[in-house]
Amino acid sequence: MAKSVHGRPSREPYWRQVIARWKRSGLSVRAFCGAEGLNPMTFYWWRRELGRRDQPPPAFLPVHVVAEATEPPTVGIEVVLANGRSVRVSAGFDPRTLVRVVETLEQGGPSC
Repeated sequence: MAKSVHGRPSREPYWRQVIARWKRSGLSVRAFCGAEGLNPMTFYWWRRELGRRDQPPPAFLPVHVVAEATEPPTVGIEVVLANGRSVRVSAGFDPRTLVRVVETLEQGGPSC
């Protein structure tokens, strides 16, 4: 007889036989358990448990980690002003702010 983890005989073979008899009987679970003197809740537990045990073990597949594809840095723009000054702006700039900066630089105020 198969041994369980705790050293006691396993109940699995017994319940496999009981469930096989029930399938052949054509009876409902309640009628079968009543005729056999079995607790229906225990029957249901073993039916579910044996179904779980009969499932194939999960398959583990090899995984290859690939470096995340990175996008090349988005190129901004460079504005060269008439007075020789230049402004480099990265992608995603605010156009209104750029216009104000260029106007200020073109005026050539004392701080520029």
